[in-house]
Amino acid sequence: MTKQKNKDKRIRAIEQLKELAKDENGLDCYILLNGKLRSSKHIRYYPDDNNFFVLNLIDDSEQELTESQILDSDYSNIGEAIKKGALIKD
Repeated sequence: MTKQKNKDKRIRAIEQLKELAKDENGLDCYILLNGKLRSSKHIRYYPDDNNFFVLNLIDDSEQELTESQILDSDYSNIGEAIKKGALIKD
């Protein structure tokens, strides 16, 4: 995939992530690490309680996170990826 295609699929704000992940199928995405490696994730957003379900495909670990937790680096690297433009819709 070219860099231009990645830029078009970048998730740049928590509101954008919520919109994409609220569908019953959730969102398949990845974090681009060091410009080359991928950390694949499946994210589902539940608007009724403002929580996220995150499946980390690298190790099959699961997380249930609030909005503040998903943005907090103590819980997840997703917030930092959004800031850096490194969270990419698959």
